[in-house]
Amino acid sequence: MKTIQEAVRAYLQEQTGITTVSDRTRVRGTYPLLAVSVQESGTVLICGGRQAEHTYQVTVTVVSDRERDEGTALVSSLVPHLLRGIPLERSGTRRHLHPLDIRTEEERLTFSLELCVPVPPAETAAAPVTESMNTLYFEI
Repeated sequence: MKTIQEAVRAYLQEQTGITTVSDRTRVRGTYPLLAVSVQESGTVLICGGRQAEHTYQVTVTVVSDRERDEGTALVSSLVPHLLRGIPLERSGTRRHLHPLDIRTEEERLTFSLELCVPVPPAETAAAPVTESMNTLYFEI
């Protein structure tokens, strides 16, 4: 989740030039300000259990100034940037995440992201050594 949060934060800051922080980070005297928070809303196994599709709910909160003027306009200006896709580099692979169901409400913008990742193989204990059929056949 932190990877997704950092990718959204960095992308919005780069595209808008507005100070963007992860949720619950304290920043004094900087306006306008964007705060990004991410929650995982579900995981589904696909491809016969070989891949997992994670769904993340992202919330971007805008604080335009102490009086909170023009917050709604600032939120609406973020939508075109999100429609281009959010670059994410993970495990040496570069991807673009495309926001789904983008909604604005007052000073908040919410959307969901889906990310498919391979399910790591289960660690198994060392299998017992099996004898070959040839050895079994000649010992009988």
